[in-house]
Amino acid sequence: MLLRIWASGYTGKDARTKEISGTYRITNGPYRFFRHPLYLGNFFLVYGCIMLFNPPDWLKLFLMIAFLLEYTIIIIAEEHYIRRLPPAKLKFSFKKLQSEIPTIVVLSIIYILYSYLKT
Repeated sequence: MLLRIWASGYTGKDARTKEISGTYRITNGPYRFFRHPLYLGNFFLVYGCIMLFNPPDWLKLFLMIAFLLEYTIIIIAEEHYIRRLPPAKLKFSFKKLQSEIPTIVVLSIIYILYSYLKT
């Protein structure tokens, strides 16, 4: 979640659209270390939830393959678009973190559900 928050402080709601768009290719913050830090953050969130609920091995494998397949397709499509954008160093903004509220709510529900099922 921390990686997603760090990346969202640079992208904001622009990263939550269903269409590939953007004005710049961000080159600082987490984007200095990772090409797609939001997706890497998503990977850790999904992996963490899988480990938390510990489903059967076949389901773990299916979920990870489905995740990797979906995000590989998205990343390939984005790379063609991003390659044409000029690089820019944006500033981190706490205001842009509002876009992470849905992620925090969903994670909270998941952990509340886990706590409830565990008892």
